[in-house]
Amino acid sequence: IEPTREVDNVGQILFDPIISVYYATIKLFSEMGLNVIVDTVIDNDKRFNDYLDLLFDHPTFFVGVLCSKEELTRREQIRGDREIGLANSQFDYIYSYDEYDLEVNTEELSPAECTDKILSYIKSDQDYSAFKNLSKREISVS
Repeated sequence: IEPTREVDNVGQILFDPIISVYYATIKLFSEMGLNVIVDTVIDNDKRFNDYLDLLFDHPTFFVGVLCSKEELTRREQIRGDREIGLANSQFDYIYSYDEYDLEVNTEELSPAECTDKILSYIKSDQDYSAFKNLSKREISVS
């Protein structure tokens, strides 16, 4: 079923307050000095810009979680809780960032190995600079 503009607008109206609370919670916890893990897919320029605005003045460890398009498609199919084709449709945008503080490849490393690599980086006291080096993206109006 193809969504209508009205459904899109209703969904946007209902979704925006939830996203706003989500962003505000991330910012609040960070301002309280808590370490926050934001596991998300940045799938469009507006969302990226929102995160950049929200987190620019906070230490942000930007981790690229990498995987081939073929493997993402395979995982999407076996999970059964995703719209088939979503991974393929988002792939080019999601992997359009060329700078991360750290990259982990989930095809090459187990979840435990990815975790160890991330924790090792955190414990090394290296600066988190990749996110601050990124620029806002121009949002096209369609």
